[in-house]
Amino acid sequence: MCIGLISREMYDYLTWHSVEIARKKELLIKELYVEETQESISFNDFFKEYLDNIDNYLSTAKVGKGGSDTCPFVIIGSIVDVHDFDYNEDLQYHIVLPYEKKQDTNIDCASCLSPLGKSLLFKRLNENVNIQVPAGELHYMINKITVPDIKAVTASKLSNG
Repeated sequence: MCIGLISREMYDYLTWHSVEIARKKELLIKELYVEETQESISFNDFFKEYLDNIDNYLSTAKVGKGGSDTCPFVIIGSIVDVHDFDYNEDLQYHIVLPYEKKQDTNIDCASCLSPLGKSLLFKRLNENVNIQVPAGELHYMINKITVPDIKAVTASKLSNG
């Protein structure tokens, strides 16, 4: 992954995010899979690769004053604004864990395990994305990436020491 300068706040958020996703993955595994199946193995493999990508980024990220406060790529929990080239319209997707309850009815949700969600993960601002979905192929450009809970997470970290 291309490394840029990120703020301490963003670094701390991505570190928290990695721990939180690992915790939620374990809860989902216990809830969804009674025994090991090909599906549960694929589920584990997806999350291992996801967490490895985050950890690899964090191990090489440059952190400092003047670093970006925006997420460097699409992650689970982020809201992604895209431009649809085929329909010349702007759309917004909230990338969520499977079976997560929809919080904002104005934003379409995409499971991180769906073709759309998987294709958007780790894409960067202004990156073009071609996504194969059952209805055909989508042609998007990433316009904006927002992590809605960054302020709450970093404020909590500061108050907890």
